[in-house]
Amino acid sequence: MIQVNCIDTINDTLSHFIDRYAKKSIPIEVSFRELLPKLNNPDRFSHLIHPYPAKLLMHIPFFFLNNNIFSQPGDNVLDPFCGSGTVLLEANLADRNSFGADSNPLARLISRVKTNRYDEEKLYFIFENLYTKSISNDIFPQVVNLDYWFLPNIKSQLLQIYNAIMGIDEKDYKDFFLVCFSNCVRKVSLADPRVSVPVRIKIDHYPPNHPFRKKNKEILKALKELDVKEKFAEIFRENVKRIKNLNLIDSDKTSKIVSNDAKHLITPENSKYPGLCKKSIDLIITSPPYSGAQKYIRSSSLNLGWTGLANIIELRELDSSSIGRESYKTNEHKKFLPTDIPDADKILYKVFKINPLRAHIAGNYILEMKNALAESYKVLKKNGIFVIVAANNHVCKNEFHTQEYLQNILENMGAKVILRLVDDIKSYGLMTKRNKSANIITREWILVFQKMN
Repeated sequence: MIQVNCIDTINDTLSHFIDRYAKKSIPIEVSFRELLPKLNNPDRFSHLIHPYPAKLLMHIPFFFLNNNIFSQPGDNVLDPFCGSGTVLLEANLADRNSFGADSNPLARLISRVKTNRYDEEKLYFIFENLYTKSISNDIFPQVVNLDYWFLPNIKSQLLQIYNAIMGIDEKDYKDFFLVCFSNCVRKVSLADPRVSVPVRIKIDHYPPNHPFRKKNKEILKALKELDVKEKFAEIFRENVKRIKNLNLIDSDKTSKIVSNDAKHLITPENSKYPGLCKKSIDLIITSPPYSGAQKYIRSSSLNLGWTGLANIIELRELDSSSIGRESYKTNEHKKFLPTDIPDADKILYKVFKINPLRAHIAGNYILEMKNALAESYKVLKKNGIFVIVAANNHVCKNEFHTQEYLQNILENMGAKVILRLVDDIKSYGLMTKRNKSANIITREWILVFQKMN
């Protein structure tokens, strides 16, 4: 396996991949972890400032950003499904400006903080005086099933920290502390740390000698005695170290969150962001959500509630507007929903006969992705590059070739496929069997397009 360590080598490797694909049009097997072994330590700059489900492997944007074939220093990079900002940060590290969008308020918060520069002394000054200006308030934020997920001693300590953070005047610095607080929330909850979507820790669920039973007992005992302020302080100190490393990078490139909807990137409000308009983006790198693959809002529900980013009603609204969602009303899936992609519709109609809901989930996902990809295509310059990371999954035991359907959509817009790579998924962020009609996703396709018109 080729190992890549510098920009010149990435140029050579990428050129080799493109030439090889041009000759044979056969997808190329690649392991980005083996290709870029120096990135295998995940604690790189501010990437680990906050956990997030199904994060994009940082090796992928690094590879496509650190070359002069697809973009140049100073160029504009877009991720319309930015999640917690992996592409945005790597773009800034590669001396590119970055723009992002995401429907999850927590993702947007993490992305802003992850790519921002902070004065370390000021962060410590605020921390040391955090509780002296604390707002006196005994009203808890609207957290779903608050008493179910948090022990009384944990709940009261979290409220003290939250009130203190709300007293911070400067928004950027308040955001930094909110990210640290959000990181702390899930760690001190009764949610099982092994599962992304909150599932309460159970003891009796496992037999007496099962290691999870012993582990869960230890977790519950620790929570009853936990000093949450000290846990928060620990997270704060770790994140300041990450920001310190980021500050060492000599770059003036910026990152902007420009929308909460990938289907609406070009808006009057965005006119204040130089670089985001029609034909203004040089390179797009994105990993869109999969149909039903991750419940991002549910995974973030405790964090969204405690940070005040979304109350219980707003959580439902966020979930109902997410691409790839599974929640639909009965009358929404009574009729078959065609996508106008023949191969997809053939499978979906077969599924519709036995499970109308699953057919509607997958079909509507394709239709919404059409709109989102069209919006991104508008802002991409002529000859610009569009990199999509996607995966196939199963719908009622029928293989659903998501990456082929996304390729079909972009080709119909005038894009040309110049490279297709396939990488096995080693991270368990996506490897959750979502329901009995689905399957575990184990491979990712990296599709590279060039805008021809």
